[in-house]
Amino acid sequence: MSLENWCQQDGHADFELFEDFNEWINEGEVDIESPLLQKLLAIGLSTPSKAFFSADKEAYEQALRAYRIARRHEALSREYLIETFGPEDGQHWYERNEQRFIQLIDRLSEEMVVPFIGAGISVGGGFPTWADHLRQQGRTAGIAKEEIETWLSQGNYEQIVAHIEAAHGRDVFSQEIRDVFGKRGSIQKITLLISELFKDTLITTNYDKLLEQVFDAGAGREVQLISGINSMEHPAPKKTTIIKLHGDIKYPAQCILGKAQYDEAYGDKHLDLNLNIPKILSYHFKNNSFLFIGCSLKNDRTIQVFRATKETAGDYSFPQHFCIEQSPKNIKDLIERNIELLQLGITPIWYPHKKYDHPEIVLQCLRNEINYRKARIY
Repeated sequence: MSLENWCQQDGHADFELFEDFNEWINEGEVDIESPLLQKLLAIGLSTPSKAFFSADKEAYEQALRAYRIARRHEALSREYLIETFGPEDGQHWYERNEQRFIQLIDRLSEEMVVPFIGAGISVGGGFPTWADHLRQQGRTAGIAKEEIETWLSQGNYEQIVAHIEAAHGRDVFSQEIRDVFGKRGSIQKITLLISELFKDTLITTNYDKLLEQVFDAGAGREVQLISGINSMEHPAPKKTTIIKLHGDIKYPAQCILGKAQYDEAYGDKHLDLNLNIPKILSYHFKNNSFLFIGCSLKNDRTIQVFRATKETAGDYSFPQHFCIEQSPKNIKDLIERNIELLQLGITPIWYPHKKYDHPEIVLQCLRNEINYRKARIY
């Protein structure tokens, strides 16, 4: 009997929802006190999880509960938080992570979350961070390394672009953009998870085509690209909409890169919420829950839009926004950063310091928890 037909039988439809757990069992390296399962593993079945589910569903569900708790502890950094901040403070911040995680699942279940994808996701696909790219730009343009590092340490990213364009022309900078971001990236598991969790609207500041690639690779829906610079086009209801706020590498000359382009897109001297990009950002900030993934969330132009949107909205009740955020190294900085983000309306879920691959574990746990809800397991 095929797995598809088997799962259609009464009482077995939930089996497919426990993909990660079943894969863990099938790999054979499990620590479950079940004589039946150990016997099934010893026999050498190709899918012992299927036989375990059929033969002793109660034992299967008991093992699933233990697996679920362990995966949630891992995803929400319980061990790291306790080791780093001590038993009391660490447990406190783990509990904050857990409650916020549940709040995020609630919004995901309502299909009210729009992912905001930053450069941290593209790094895994083979692209540089924006700071590293500017280092490459400086090298290509013949600018002294020390000068580039000074600007980067001051956060003057837009000024670096403006300097290169003033010295050598926009075409030089655009070609370097094309050389670096025009290639096909490597689709990583985190990108696949994003495509599983979100099929309606995605927003990114990245220039590369990783998101388009993952949907082209069989994520299930045709993609509609909207440029934040030139269009307020309405999303097509039967397509996945990817809003590329700062432009597409296909048209590097139209990408927002330097201070002049940022001023034109966001407002010169003063932020203008009536311009296309601020308008798009403000709309989604007021009507959907953002989930920021791979974003630094420092005082850049997008953060300025969110702050201004809150300040001008009066008593407007904003949806809850979320981010998967790197934990500071000490408790004082953690408290201050937590307050800073919450004042913006963004609820952080903390992951271990410098563990840049950890957001993938969080997203995988999110996907599994949503499946548990579909199986009516709370």
